Amino acid sequence: MKRLVKVGAILTVMALTLSSCNCYNKMTKKIDDVKVSANPELLSLKGSTVNTDVTVIFPANYFHKKAIMRVTPVLVFDEGEIAGTPKYLQGEKVKDNYTVISRSFGGSYTQAVSFPYDSRADLSTMELRVEVKCKTGEFVRVATIPVAQGISTVQNSADWTAHLSIMPDNFKRVTTISESADLMYVINSAQVRTSALNAEQIQMLEDFVRQQSVADRTELEGVQAKGYASPDGPVKFNDELSRDRSNTGKEAIAKKLSDVNTSFDAAAYGEDWEGFKALVEASNIPDKNLILQVLSMASSPVQREQEIKNMAQVYDVLKKQVLPELRRTQLVATANVTGKTDAELVAATKSDINSLDVEEMLFAATLVDDNADKARIYKAAADKYNDVRAYNNYGVALAKQGEYAEAKRQFDRAAGMQSAPEISNNLGAIALAQGNIDEAKRYLSSLNSADAQGNKALIALAEGDYSTAARGLNGYNLAVAEFCNGNLSAAKTALGNNTCPCADYLRGVIAMREGDSTGALAHLKTASSKCDKVKARAAKDVEFARLHGTSEFNAL
Repeated sequence: MKRLVKVGAILTVMALTLSSCNCYNKMTKKIDDVKVSANPELLSLKGSTVNTDVTVIFPANYFHKKAIMRVTPVLVFDEGEIAGTPKYLQGEKVKDNYTVISRSFGGSYTQAVSFPYDSRADLSTMELRVEVKCKTGEFVRVATIPVAQGISTVQNSADWTAHLSIMPDNFKRVTTISESADLMYVINSAQVRTSALNAEQIQMLEDFVRQQSVADRTELEGVQAKGYASPDGPVKFNDELSRDRSNTGKEAIAKKLSDVNTSFDAAAYGEDWEGFKALVEASNIPDKNLILQVLSMASSPVQREQEIKNMAQVYDVLKKQVLPELRRTQLVATANVTGKTDAELVAATKSDINSLDVEEMLFAATLVDDNADKARIYKAAADKYNDVRAYNNYGVALAKQGEYAEAKRQFDRAAGMQSAPEISNNLGAIALAQGNIDEAKRYLSSLNSADAQGNKALIALAEGDYSTAARGLNGYNLAVAEFCNGNLSAAKTALGNNTCPCADYLRGVIAMREGDSTGALAHLKTASSKCDKVKARAAKDVEFARLHGTSEFNAL
């Protein structure tokens, strides 16, 4: 067991002038013979507390039989101190209930010491304040002995924003647009009438085809003629009739658009029972529910037609209002419009962001790496379109920059507009980042997405359950969990080829734990070249205490 150097050997002058009648006089003079140690000697944050085990060994012929000793662990730092639970010991002739230390043989004790975490104590010393009194006297301080340094806060260096959820955009590089029109026929005829071909909706279709044939970024796919027959009469006759109508419709529209370079196709669909059903459902025909019931129950087209014809009054209405609308060729023109390239979208976010639609904005934000740029684009989308995805994603970009309070405000706003697992996950993640573990658990408890599972593993990390955390994390956060669990080799493996400054910094911490100061300095230098805040962080980090003040550290 290691004997640690005493910093303030005996702090009370009074102890040096005590008369020989005081029971603790010899104990004071021989305090250096008492051996103390802490395991670990480098205090670390685990969950929300700082813990170590203190062992004190008293030699034979040291402890006065009538003495009572109080040993108080105290965490001391520049801005104050935190006292732990004191340990009381007594000599063999003291009639109390403290731990007895033998005069003849000496003795020892081990105390589990715990302090609530206080960030002010990140650079601190844990000392034992030793006080002794005789049975009825007052405690007198006889020594202050440093036993450990603190506090390693690697646990707090996790990336709490690693599992935030982006709500996806619906951006499509190529959008298909279409225009349709019905070319109407008389009963049992496939002849195209001039009046039908000159109808307004046919003219609109023609205009669409002409416009798209010359439009920028547009590829005209062609025009399809779909022939139908009303479901009255023989099925075979109607099948042939629908085929004839598709062909005459195709020929008629191809002739009108003969100057346009595009394709024309024909397809026959026979009796239009689906169209019949849709028109009946949309009508106010008496007994329409009965008609719909017949449609659902009849097993064949012939049976359906016969059952409907048996309802004489109803059938008369159908012949006037529904069946004529089904004698048609549906003309459908389609075109594929190619949107802006990635480079054009990014350029537009800088020059004229409001020219983009919401899907273009949301997609453009995914094309940039800088979170400040992402936040700017998402904010523009939120401001212009009041879109829930924009607010959520804006919050993600803010959180990635450490702006937790403003990120939470955006997540709350999104949650007020829509209930979505991505938003709940992000509210849980931001609560965790702000240290509100119970709130984080409430948001995440019912979620099972990969991001939610990652955040639950981060909760385990924040609570000091490093083994559970390691099973649910990867990359840098896995390295943090493995380090906190004492698995330095596994931590290095988890870092892999990660080149972010936080990974380089953790490599430096690992090197210090392995006794490699030169390697630690090299990693800190690499991290410093990527982030100008590294040196200031390391200057307050107990992990690098042995380097503080050295010329090599000052040169970072």
